Amino acid sequence: MPDWTFRENIKKIAGKIRPVVKGGKKDKFVIYTNGAGGQLVKRYLETEFSIEPQYIIDNKTYDGVHVLNLEQAKKRDNKDACFLICSWNSDFYTEIRKAIYEAFPAEQVVDLFPKEDQGLPTKEEICNVLHYVDSYVHNGEKTTCL
Repeated sequence: MPDWTFRENIKKIAGKIRPVVKGGKKDKFVIYTNGAGGQLVKRYLETEFSIEPQYIIDNKTYDGVHVLNLEQAKKRDNKDACFLICSWNSDFYTEIRKAIYEAFPAEQVVDLFPKEDQGLPTKEEICNVLHYVDSYVHNGEKTTCL
């Protein structure tokens, strides 16, 4: 992961987790999923707040002890837990979020990488770029493309 992406992700994580921890709203955290984002969030919680996550949820890399699948996690006492969605994987974006929101109450879930924070261009920005490309092609490539 490039350094700038790492820094941007840390800013996103801090902006979402800090108010929850500092406000005393939650002190029991569950990380979902166990990929790069989950490991980054785990290190952030441990380093910044000395908080060890209760456990991690991952349906592919679970061991039944520290990393549980979703079915194992639902059997735990989770009434005071805060579930942190730690995946920025756009290929499985909907699938990941649907599973956690179906398993646990929405008020206990914090999405650290929601789509609106992923820096996707707006419709207007896309239209501006397409207009630029159209004019570039129409002018027979006489202008300098960015």
